[in-house]
Amino acid sequence: MASQKLAALLATGLFIQHDSPTDLDIDYSDPSLYEVDEQMALPKGKDGYTPEELRSMLISDLNSIYDVKDAV
Repeated sequence: MASQKLAALLATGLFIQHDSPTDLDIDYSDPSLYEVDEQMALPKGKDGYTPEELRSMLISDLNSIYDVKDAV
């Protein structure tokens, strides 16, 4: 079913399909891949974010990246 939906999307001409590399050449023995970034950790006692919290964080990050000031 997913293949059919993908084919339908591609047939609209609004999307194109890029071939992705099959071998990403990742060195899984690199210890830096397994370091914990404290800035990325969830606050204590929190298992995840609600969609609303995630949306708010993403919009805030995008506004800071593009230097958009909130008019309110």
